[in-house]
Amino acid sequence: MPVTQSEHGRRGKLSVPERPEQTGAHGFDLGQALGDHVLSVWCIGVRSQVQQLHRGMITEMNEKNAARPVRVWDLPTRFFHWSLVVLLVVAWSTAQAGLEWMTYHLWAGYSILALLLFRLMWGFLGAPTAQFGSFIARPGVAWRYARELAAGRHAVYVGHNPLGGYMVFLLLLLVLIQVVTGLFSTDDILVSGPLADRVPRQYSRWATGVHKVNINILIAAVAVHVGAIGFYRWRFGDNLVLPMVTGKKLLSDEVAPHQGEASPWRAAGLLLISVVAVYLVVSCL
Repeated sequence: MPVTQSEHGRRGKLSVPERPEQTGAHGFDLGQALGDHVLSVWCIGVRSQVQQLHRGMITEMNEKNAARPVRVWDLPTRFFHWSLVVLLVVAWSTAQAGLEWMTYHLWAGYSILALLLFRLMWGFLGAPTAQFGSFIARPGVAWRYARELAAGRHAVYVGHNPLGGYMVFLLLLLVLIQVVTGLFSTDDILVSGPLADRVPRQYSRWATGVHKVNINILIAAVAVHVGAIGFYRWRFGDNLVLPMVTGKKLLSDEVAPHQGEASPWRAAGLLLISVVAVYLVVSCL
């Protein structure tokens, strides 16, 4: 039986399956793939950041756990430091206040001299960090430390760092010059040091001139010292004042070996010797 055209077209239409819209179907699959890829990349990035934060927290906790309070400054050293600060303020303020305060100025000077004599002996007989050999470094060591510091690198020291050790030595020297010249100073009118009459007049006048100039150098050195303390606090977060109050500093076992303790009775005996020596110098010479 012959097939008509309409039947042929109808049969042909039925025999060929309908194909979906290719553009729409492929566009949907591509967008979904891109979305899945972006989501995967984002998840990987977030996971990486979380892992880095976790590692950083662990590292910080390990560093804190590794550090322990270590006694770096003994009580006699701290007593000397803060007593010297107070007496220097008293000596300077009484010198500026007028003649009626000069007696207190002299007594402050005698007390400072006794403290310096004690510190000199304690620098050889005291605790390890108080001894001069522990913080007065060789010039080459101090120069290398200064270069590292200028580059933004800060090494941790148990006591004074090399530059700090030189500053301490300079301050002690300037204070010693100030009090010794004060013993021989005179204004040729009302006020004279206890030893001014024991030397020729020209030496006394020379000591008076040095006494007046050296105080300005000492004040400048103190300003640099205080500025350096502030710099270390700002730049490295290193609090140098608190250990001089409490005596302790947070240090790791690798940095801080065992610190020996000097006898407080030895310190008391040395301080007594210093006071008696100053009294004999002022009263008997």
